[in-house]
Amino acid sequence: MSDLKPTVPVYLKSRDFNGSGHEQQILHHPFNDSGSNPDDSKAHKRFEIQDDLGMPVNYVRIQDLEDGIRKDIVSDKNSLHRAITPVLILAHFFALLPVQGIKGQNTSFLVVNWFSCPVIYVFVVLSLSLLILSFSLLKIYQTGLTYYSTGEIMFFGSSLVIYILFIHLAREWPKVMAKWELMEREMRHFGYLSNTALKFKILTCIIMLLAIIEHLASVLTGIMKAIPCSTGGLDIFRAYFSMSFRQVFSFIDYSLVIALPLGFLNLILACAWNYMDLFIIILSCALSDKFKQLNQKLAIVKGKVLPSTYWRKSRETYNLLASLTRDFDEFLSPVILLSFANNLYFICLQLLNSLKPMHNVWEAIYFVFSFTYLVGRTCAVSLYAASINDQSKKPKGVLFSVPTESYGVEVARFLTQVTADELALTGCNFFSVTRTLMLTVAGTIVTYEIVLIQFNSVTNEVIDENSTLNHCP
Repeated sequence: MSDLKPTVPVYLKSRDFNGSGHEQQILHHPFNDSGSNPDDSKAHKRFEIQDDLGMPVNYVRIQDLEDGIRKDIVSDKNSLHRAITPVLILAHFFALLPVQGIKGQNTSFLVVNWFSCPVIYVFVVLSLSLLILSFSLLKIYQTGLTYYSTGEIMFFGSSLVIYILFIHLAREWPKVMAKWELMEREMRHFGYLSNTALKFKILTCIIMLLAIIEHLASVLTGIMKAIPCSTGGLDIFRAYFSMSFRQVFSFIDYSLVIALPLGFLNLILACAWNYMDLFIIILSCALSDKFKQLNQKLAIVKGKVLPSTYWRKSRETYNLLASLTRDFDEFLSPVILLSFANNLYFICLQLLNSLKPMHNVWEAIYFVFSFTYLVGRTCAVSLYAASINDQSKKPKGVLFSVPTESYGVEVARFLTQVTADELALTGCNFFSVTRTLMLTVAGTIVTYEIVLIQFNSVTNEVIDENSTLNHCP
């Protein structure tokens, strides 16, 4: 081993490879100076320091070696990286979260390539959304602003913001997942919940299937309203697209070549809106499950006499999850704020729609289904996000039950952190998503409905507005 240059990593020098056939491999190792670029060697020497034995340690090369080793690690099938893979593949269909490497065996393969097809697809959808939003604003400028016309602005405007936010999330996703993977390795003795991947798939199927059904029901309702405005046959589709995209076909002539992409774009945007809520639910569920694993371990030792080292390790695990919760909050808070704002607005809009007369049974059925699904999805987002706060408070019961013989500094520190640290996802720190938030939102919605009912003039305005908006193009 005397032939090795002094810049070889110290952990290779300290091993005796003689007679094992490894000496030649080390001499030809990609991190060895003998086969490297002289310029790179000079650059690497700047990062060398001396260890306690006076041997040079090059941390650049150590990092390169660690990265190479990390790429060979295969994550468990129930780890977040692999369990969420089908959800991220679905996001690519909706032009969301254009991250490559989602099928990799660990998070080291995650990367965002700005010249890849998923990113180009995102910007195409983003540009079309901006174009339709411009048409909507132009129409409002000509005809004036009404409560119903704001629905178009909110839908296409919020869709535009969703895509901008998910581009930002894509940039941060590799960093967030690297932190999550580090946490999973620190908690490897807790294992993985066996049904995580299955749970994510079930949640995705339920939410997206209901979203597609709701959208198709909306299209069918629009077609039924367009029948009186058509001459029969395929002209029904002309009437439907002309009414549904009135802001576009008010300025350009109707064409099926334009109408079909608009219909597809409308489907993509509707799914993206639902996917935003699904994304919050999935990540909240994953983080809540990690707190649940810690709570289950603590529940087993409730009331038992244990050394301070056990409580120190438990507190460090809790602190690791608390730090990750703050990282997730910083990562997700803009999406949470937009999700709650969107859902609250459209719930209020649906309540206003409930005051207008229903023309047929199908329209009433669609309204009930759409409103129920909207409220149910909003409640699901709230409950799953609030479960993080719920699970983070559960260690209190165990810590209050610690026997006198075990109570010490570590238990006191652990108890102080659990009681004083308010762990919860927030909407850009405007509000924290806890169970009490649901009561606040429900109270706001009920107040809004009472105000609508009290003012009879609102009902007349709704009827007049409805008849105005439904005239044939």
